[in-house]
Amino acid sequence: MKGIFAKITLLNTEEGGRSQAIPAMNFGCPMYVENVPEVAKHAYDCRLLVQEYGKPISLGDTVENIRIVFLSPDEVIPRLKVGTRFTLWEGKTIACGEVTSIELY
Repeated sequence: MKGIFAKITLLNTEEGGRSQAIPAMNFGCPMYVENVPEVAKHAYDCRLLVQEYGKPISLGDTVENIRIVFLSPDEVIPRLKVGTRFTLWEGKTIACGEVTSIELY
């Protein structure tokens, strides 16, 4: 399955983030890609494979290598590269992240 691995930091509530941790189940939200003009204008639906990670992501936590898949991978993945920065959205920015590797199979 095409996807990426990323380092993400979940914002604390005080920073404007969620009020609760992301549970240890797959979590869907829009992703905004930064500094890539052809994909920066709108969000891409993605799924954080938190169940695969194996534990909840607490507020303020940084996860070094979480797998993320997209509902429309062919639109976004070819435009990403290692180091591309992004934000995760849930009515507001809830996390920031950076692509650490890309899966193309």
